[in-house]
Amino acid sequence: MLSCIVILLSAILLAIPMGEWCKKVMNQEIPFIQKSEHKILKFLHISSREMNWKQYFASILVFSLLSFIVLFLILLANGMEAWMAFNTTCSFITNTNWQSYDPQTSLNWITQAAGMSVQNFISAAIGICVVFVLIRGLINKETSALGNFWQDLIGCLVYILLPLNLVAALILGAQGVPMNLENQASSALLEAVAIDSSGQLLEDATIQEDIVYLDGQEVKDATILTQQNIPSGLAASQIAIKQSGTNGGGISAANAANPYENPTPLTNIVENVLILLLPMALCFSFGFMIKNNKQGWAIFAAMLILFVLALLFGMIPEMQAMNMEGKEARLGIAQSAFWSISTTAASNGSVNSALNSMTPMSSMICMILMQVGEVVFGGVGSGLYGMIAFIVLSVFIAGLMVGRTPEFLQKKIEPYEMKRALILCLATPVCILLGSALFSLCPPAGIEQGAHGFSQILYAFTSQGANNGSAMGGFVMSEALFNGVGGVIMLLARYVPIFATLAMAGSLGMKKKVALSAGVLKTDSSLFVFLLIVVVLLIGALSFFPALALGPIAQFLG
Repeated sequence: MLSCIVILLSAILLAIPMGEWCKKVMNQEIPFIQKSEHKILKFLHISSREMNWKQYFASILVFSLLSFIVLFLILLANGMEAWMAFNTTCSFITNTNWQSYDPQTSLNWITQAAGMSVQNFISAAIGICVVFVLIRGLINKETSALGNFWQDLIGCLVYILLPLNLVAALILGAQGVPMNLENQASSALLEAVAIDSSGQLLEDATIQEDIVYLDGQEVKDATILTQQNIPSGLAASQIAIKQSGTNGGGISAANAANPYENPTPLTNIVENVLILLLPMALCFSFGFMIKNNKQGWAIFAAMLILFVLALLFGMIPEMQAMNMEGKEARLGIAQSAFWSISTTAASNGSVNSALNSMTPMSSMICMILMQVGEVVFGGVGSGLYGMIAFIVLSVFIAGLMVGRTPEFLQKKIEPYEMKRALILCLATPVCILLGSALFSLCPPAGIEQGAHGFSQILYAFTSQGANNGSAMGGFVMSEALFNGVGGVIMLLARYVPIFATLAMAGSLGMKKKVALSAGVLKTDSSLFVFLLIVVVLLIGALSFFPALALGPIAQFLG
């Protein structure tokens, strides 16, 4: 439990200076960084003039399409089946990192580094770019200019993500996470083992003078193994960005439960801090950008309260049940449950325990954190712009209560902004529920019967629809239909909210700022924090309570 407190406090303390740094980089306040960005753009023959929201969105789509084509071809060249490659490509360019395959056996290290790691950086950077466009829309006055996508992208990649992940990778490498150019290394086993002709381990076999005996009978087709293959390669660099960029896709099927990804107590703390760091930091960046630190703290407080509530309702059932099923023994219950809550809150998707073995109530908390749009810190950038959409809804509701035109940061919230905020908030629920309904009618192979089986389906599409990437597992996920539908859902759940966010930013940027008056609801007060929390929970409950009642709640009561 102490390590959980250390993780949370460390993330908060580091988030404040990181938020200030992100603001300086994205606001072009450091002359050296601004000059270097212009030099890079000039070298690439790209214009540095500012864009309106449509141009910005078009640039994101063009760059994402290019990323899709490159990664899809890399995966096909690596021998991956076409539908699986489609699903995987959609997953990585959308910051989801859903994996329907075993990366340790399906991908080589060139593909991991040139394909997956590159997209981990790019997808995280796009999320940061989008949220800063929305912030510019809120602070601009009667202008359509919202920044230059290519300059923002360079700033994110070169001056935020690269330095942070260089430090993180050095720490992980020093703790024993592999970082070399070898696919694998060999090491002698302490004790020889035997396998049969199908490759299955003969657990009760004895080996005498190179002859294998099982129940006193010689096994003639058995093979004796004296060496083991240890996974190697460029692991530390990929693990660093998978955590800090809220990506989550591992280099092994066991993900962060694997000792080669997460070997020591220190790496578990460092990786968990990385998961929360940038989503937390962007809340403070927001306050610094609008020159109202109380507003940044108010958003952070709302997220933190929801996060602590999730920790209480997610960790307590696991600890009361002493549920060690599916847990890595060296990590234990508390750190496994804390990790699961962190990753589903922050749109990360990595795991250090088997989610399929969680208690019904704990798994429901993980689902709810994703189903509300992952705004409890959320993904890098996407969590904050999702929460700002909920703020727009909250000020609209408050305005209806007192009979005033709703305002946020001295900008009137009108029907255009409300429609975009609703699209942003409802895109995730629509994608999740449609996918879950379809595969409840056509369940995948291996699905369990009853409430838990429905929970597995609901969790899978909640994860894909929320761009999370974690999975309960327990059923076959390699079917063409599942991969095709899942890929489309991930694309819609990523780019529809981005479209709505940028459109809202463009509209807000063209508005005049209105004078403050005594009747305006203060959005940096404790009362508004409470209202915001209620709105987030109500939308999540109203959208998903029937589905949750058929899944984890029914399983709990049964």
